Amino acid sequence: MKPRWTVHKFGGASLAGADEYRRVAEILTGSRNGRCAAVVSASFGITDRLLSLLELAVARPAALAAQIEDIRAHHEDLAHDLLGGTAGPEYIRAFGEDLETIASVLEAIELLHSAPPEAESLVSGYGEIWSARLLSGLIAEQGVPSGWLNARDVLTIEQAELGPVVDWQDSSQRLNETLADHRDELLIITGYVARTAAGIPTTLGRNGSDFSASIFGSLLEAETVVIWTNVDGVMSGDPRVVKEAAVIPQLTYNEAMELAYFGARVIHPGTMAPLIERGIPLYIRNSFRPEQPGTCIAPGDGEGNQVKGITIIDSMALVNLEGAGMIGVPGTADRLFGALREAGISVVMISQGSSEHSICFAVPEKHADSARDVVCRAFALEMDQGQIQGVGIQRRCSILAVVGDGMRGVPGVAATLFNALGRAGVNVRAIAQGASERNISAVIDGEESERALRAVHSGFYLSPQTVSIGLLGPGNVGGVLLDQIAGERDRLAADSHLDLRVRAIASSGRMLLGTRTIGLEGWRDHWARADAPLDLEAFGRHVQAEHIPHAVIIDCSASEKVAGHYAEWLA
Repeated sequence: MKPRWTVHKFGGASLAGADEYRRVAEILTGSRNGRCAAVVSASFGITDRLLSLLELAVARPAALAAQIEDIRAHHEDLAHDLLGGTAGPEYIRAFGEDLETIASVLEAIELLHSAPPEAESLVSGYGEIWSARLLSGLIAEQGVPSGWLNARDVLTIEQAELGPVVDWQDSSQRLNETLADHRDELLIITGYVARTAAGIPTTLGRNGSDFSASIFGSLLEAETVVIWTNVDGVMSGDPRVVKEAAVIPQLTYNEAMELAYFGARVIHPGTMAPLIERGIPLYIRNSFRPEQPGTCIAPGDGEGNQVKGITIIDSMALVNLEGAGMIGVPGTADRLFGALREAGISVVMISQGSSEHSICFAVPEKHADSARDVVCRAFALEMDQGQIQGVGIQRRCSILAVVGDGMRGVPGVAATLFNALGRAGVNVRAIAQGASERNISAVIDGEESERALRAVHSGFYLSPQTVSIGLLGPGNVGGVLLDQIAGERDRLAADSHLDLRVRAIASSGRMLLGTRTIGLEGWRDHWARADAPLDLEAFGRHVQAEHIPHAVIIDCSASEKVAGHYAEWLA
């Protein structure tokens, strides 16, 4: 029995320059255990540059030469840096022929003053071809048999209303015929590109390389698919907002799709469909830190934390349709959402009370006015007769979503969510929860989104419970206490999930503030060099850091001046 395939996918950030290509080659040659395929994107930024050629051909053809030269220089520099012997000149020759083809297409676009979709698909897909050729040549020069496959020769799709639909039978037949020539090689496959049933070049759309990896994982009946990115995995919260966010080691397919829908940096829900059908595990890993295990997305029952991740969608608007005439009237929701569908407006979240007196829904803020106009037209008669009181809009909203299969049937999850929001002073405008119980969503004011995300992340203990500590009076008593914290901190982190951070030390005349924490092993040395004058207001603000959910001030000073701030700090 032949070993099963492993399919890797590398995005543009992982292929930005010569060092990145070498790192990817090292990952692939070092991780071969059986048959291995790698789906590659264009080098970072190249797809955007190719698409801009089409725009320039229509609007500013005189600017084409400089843009083409920029693309040429980038790839020729990569070839000179990475490929030796005859491989480099051969790559540059084939690359030049591709540029001639692109130039012919651009000339036709310039004459037509428009770029047909077929031309856009043809031109924009060359970046993947150049990446695949380059990576295959680099790996071959390292003594590993390697070939590359243009997905346009294999992958047949049809564009449909909900996106590309794969012709699995035709694609499988074409792939099996092609594999006869690549049976024992490390196979590099172009992402993003495909063909129609008539053989016309097309694409899977932006970010389509992830979908390509999923499709080829299914076609090859792979054992695993690995998406290599520039992050360590799927995070429990946005690390730009929640500094304590941690990598989620394991997600079910459903959890990953919920997180992706609500804006988390994870693979698109539609992309996972081919893998879900075959039960193929998907890993999200960091090509810049390959030693990290990443996140595994696989079939399962949501073991681990009740809540796996919390995410936010900003720039939303809440639209509310309200009126006594809606109560008990069948078809109201059908009319409402049918009208929005006809207008091409996507509804992100829906909330309706059991009284049926109102229906509110969230849409992207840029569509708020259009949504209101559509709803007003759909219910114009009822509004004229007073059966519907009006259509209201609340702008600058955000949707916070709490996701986890482990929430199902567990009492108190919603209480924890709303308690955390309440303590943070965040008002909830609308709530939605599906029958699956794996997602609770809340609409909040956009200006409160960061505070809400930090508070809820902390409330569900998705990272160690972090405490910001400020100590006043590092003398005999205070000094011993700091030594005790230093000695117990690691044990408390391991046993109690508690992260104690001494971030401020002060005496009667000076203070020491640490950005993240003060190294307690050598705190006396740090303190001896501290020269910032004491400012108790600044001390308190620093300890009460917005990104840390809990704060403690310990007064070992016996100072009346310090005691005078107790009420302010306790408040």
